Amino acid sequence: MTPTLIATIGPAGAGKTTWRHRHVPPGATVVSLDETRARLAPCGCSANQDVNAAAVEHGFAATAAVLAAGGTVVWDVTSYLRRFRTRLLDLAAEAGARTEAVVLLPPLATVLARNGRRDNTPCPDCGYARRVPEARVREMHHAVTAALPGLHTEGWNTLHFGVLPPDLRHR
Repeated sequence: MTPTLIATIGPAGAGKTTWRHRHVPPGATVVSLDETRARLAPCGCSANQDVNAAAVEHGFAATAAVLAAGGTVVWDVTSYLRRFRTRLLDLAAEAGARTEAVVLLPPLATVLARNGRRDNTPCPDCGYARRVPEARVREMHHAVTAALPGLHTEGWNTLHFGVLPPDLRHR
């Protein structure tokens, strides 16, 4: 069995987790930083940024272990930063894994509206809320949009474009 890495790429509110729930192959290991943060945070919050660095490292370690064992990993994370995608691709290369990227980039208004429906009540323990600050969502959307033309050069074996804004579909 060939190890496989499937990574979602998209801003907060793009539908990555929804896509994952519908499309994860049987037996795949899901790496979700939201879920990992919730497990690591003393308060149990998926938004707790105080444990984010540990969650990221845990995610990379789990990915490396599953790929080394010949399994499939679904990386349910924004992956909007190239350095994170590069590190994922390096882990996959070390394991001889096949790589697939699933780009989910609805129009900015859509992701802002979806994010706006997330709970914005700060946790009484850590102070973080589930809703991502609007400026960060805009930054993520811009970064993914800017990365689109070069994604094919990053080393992905397959690119899937699940949702793109109408103005980007025919470039």
